Amino acid sequence: MKRVVVMLLFGMLFFSGCAQKGYNTADLNSLMRTYEGEVISAKSIVLQDSGEGTFLGAIVGAIIGHQIGGGSGKDVATAAGAVLGGMIGSNLNKANAQELIIRLDSGEEISTIVRVDRTRNFWFRAGDRVRIFVRGNRIVKIEPIFED
Repeated sequence: MKRVVVMLLFGMLFFSGCAQKGYNTADLNSLMRTYEGEVISAKSIVLQDSGEGTFLGAIVGAIIGHQIGGGSGKDVATAAGAVLGGMIGSNLNKANAQELIIRLDSGEEISTIVRVDRTRNFWFRAGDRVRIFVRGNRIVKIEPIFED
């Protein structure tokens, strides 16, 4: 049982590092380019679980299932808990997103996928003016430009 708990804690720490959002100390004094443009197409999509939700759900489900029954019944409950937990974890880790096509002020068109801001439930629409922050070839963030 101790081994399972240690593996669970390790998995949670590992995947919580993968899920960080926003800025960190590596971003200090880094150079980013900014572009402005207009959203010409915004399509709603759902991002599927990349595996960590399934993995963590299966571990938690197996631990809970292992508490049920005895003998070979305990093994069946552990396996069933892992399968059910994996299915639940996969569904919980889906995210709302949008596929955007943006015409930059330079005339170039770009396409990207962005998560929907859960705190404000903000969705981009065609015609929105946006500012894009780029480091290397990765978009760091896209924010709306509100006209006064």
